[in-house]
Formats: sequence, structure tokens, C-alpha cells
Amino acid sequence: MEDLRERPRKLKHKELRSQYLDTLTYKDTRNISRHMHKAHSSHLLPIPTDTEETHEALSAVQVLTSSTELAC
Repeated sequence: MEDLRERPRKLKHKELRSQYLDTLTYKDTRNISRHMHKAHSSHLLPIPTDTEETHEALSAVQVLTSSTELAC
């Protein structure tokens, strides 16, 4: 995927406009949407299930302030 912040519908429309497709069916668009969701989800971190995993995940993330200083 190009940009994870861009809305899936916008990405889909951009690709459909860039190519001449006259035989695209509803099933095709549904499969495209599913694959886009799967690709987007593979780049996200899994949601922690307990307190210990939450603390581990928070300690692994490096948070920067707006002035690019390390937040403690």
C-alpha cells in the first residue's frame, strides 16, 4: 500500500480512474477491499490483551514531542 493514512475508498477510486476497466464486478471490488484491509492490518501492531503486554508495548514505543525531543 502506498499511504496508510489515506482512506481505502480514496485509494480504490484513484486506482479505478487510472485504469480502463469495463468488466469489473461487485465481487471484484469486494475482493479488492478485503485485500486492502488485510494489507493495511498487517502493518499495524497487535492489540495487547493484558496489562503486561500493554506495558511492554508502551516501553517499546519511542514518543517524540512536537519539537522532536524525547518524551519521558
